[in-house]
Amino acid sequence: MSKTTITRSSIFLFVLIITFGAWHLTFLSQLKGTEVFPPDVFLEDVQNKTALVIVAHDDDAIGCAGTISKLTKAGWNVHFLTFYGNYRQEDNELRKREVKHVSEIQGLASIDLIDFSIQRNDTLADPWKPIPYNQFQEYMHVDSLRNIIVQAIDKYKPSVVFSLDNIIGGYGHPEHVCVSQSILDACEEGKLTEGFSVQRVYQAVFPKTLNENVLKDNPAFIAAKKIYQAEGSPQPTVEVDIFESSSEKKQVMMAFNSQKRNLRKIWPLLSVSTLDIFQSFQQGVFSRYSNSIITLL
Repeated sequence: MSKTTITRSSIFLFVLIITFGAWHLTFLSQLKGTEVFPPDVFLEDVQNKTALVIVAHDDDAIGCAGTISKLTKAGWNVHFLTFYGNYRQEDNELRKREVKHVSEIQGLASIDLIDFSIQRNDTLADPWKPIPYNQFQEYMHVDSLRNIIVQAIDKYKPSVVFSLDNIIGGYGHPEHVCVSQSILDACEEGKLTEGFSVQRVYQAVFPKTLNENVLKDNPAFIAAKKIYQAEGSPQPTVEVDIFESSSEKKQVMMAFNSQKRNLRKIWPLLSVSTLDIFQSFQQGVFSRYSNSIITLL
């Protein structure tokens, strides 16, 4: 092969890389949210530097991964709790190994990987499809789930709990909604007890523009808006700069290798930005719409 041919091939490859990079950036700029929110101050000022992540499925925690990494770097103790049921049970051991890798990336204080089916005998053929709130007791182990959450809060005594939203569960998954609502219910009950530790609940959600740009064609999201009578996720009130933790968030995304096919539906091209965005409420106002954490692409 002549030197001229090699040079032409190198130039072609260079142009191809530049073109793809430009397309990638243009694509992401069209998707990303346009909203701007005030910076969060609670996480910097709170004295109790202990947080608890509770999610229905391990990869649901990607929405707050940048913030979690930022907190552990700042000396926080962050504990992680998630569930493994009978749906696609053959993947559970692999997913647990992936979480252990995530724990190493983020420097988590502990991980609780609980074999517990949120659904009653996994009776739903398609467990990701939304179901009405008033059917949760029929299809979900709501009481047992809430007891697990209460025990975890009592054990770790966090000032902050991270999860998904309790309105549509990110994109409509009823188990997401059930876990998040159970967290709020546990906090609503717990706040009546002297010394209850939780002061904030942060829920991972997309702001309005990302709902429209990323999830608009997702069948579960479309169904969720009708069933839950919602326009989309709860909206945020604050944002957190995760520039110094964005690489860890990307690593967390890539660590869930077994779930990449599904993750790409929610996180286009598995991309990361430098902001996590939150809605934050004080202890005592744990409401159906409280405390959302939003991550921009």
